[in-house]
Amino acid sequence: MKRLVLAAAAVLALAACDAVPGLTGAAGGGGAGPSIPNTPEGAQAPTVLERAGNVQQASINAEQRGQLEGLVRGYLDDVQANFGSGMAPAAGFEDVIVPMQPSADHRWHVDLVAGTPYRFIGACDNECSNVDFELIAPQGGVVASDLLEDDYPVAEFVPAENGRYIARLLMRTCTIAPCFAGARVLSAAPAPAPAAQTDK
Repeated sequence: MKRLVLAAAAVLALAACDAVPGLTGAAGGGGAGPSIPNTPEGAQAPTVLERAGNVQQASINAEQRGQLEGLVRGYLDDVQANFGSGMAPAAGFEDVIVPMQPSADHRWHVDLVAGTPYRFIGACDNECSNVDFELIAPQGGVVASDLLEDDYPVAEFVPAENGRYIARLLMRTCTIAPCFAGARVLSAAPAPAPAAQTDK
C-alpha cells in the first residue's frame, strides 16, 4: 500500500533525543482521547498494548507535519479505492490524522446512526508497518476491529441503535516516532437520482 517514491524520511529532520512535545508520555500503552468504559461481562475487552522499547525520535516542523498528514490522507484514499467499493465518506465525519508513539492509542467519539452500514478504514506513514483499529460500544466492549499485522485496518459495523461510540487507533510498529496514522469513516453511498423521463 505504500508508495515507494514517497519517503517520510525525506521530510523528517532527525534529532537523536528530541521528542515531539506532548508525545513522550504516550509510549508504553498511553494514549489520548475519551476514557474507555468498563467492559461488560461477556463482551470483548479492548486490546491492551504492550510497552514498546526505545525508538528514534524525530523533530517535525509545521510544514513537515502538513506533508505527513497529506501522505496519510493519500494512503486513506488508496485504502478506500481498494476496500470501499460502493461506499463514500460518511456525512458529518472528517478524517482523523494524528502523530502517535509506538504502543500508544488515539481515541475519539463517533456518533453512529442505527441501521447504517459503516466501514472504518485506517492507514499510517512510511515509518509504520502495523496499525490497528477498534470500535468500542457506548456501554463498553469492542464491537468491530481489525487487529491484523498490516498498515491498513478495515472494520465494518451496523449499529442496532443510535449511539456515541469510541473509535480507537492503535500504533503497533513505528520505527521513527512519531508515526502519523489516520482513519476515515465510510458509509453506503446514496443511490443516484433517477434520470428525468421525457415523453417522446
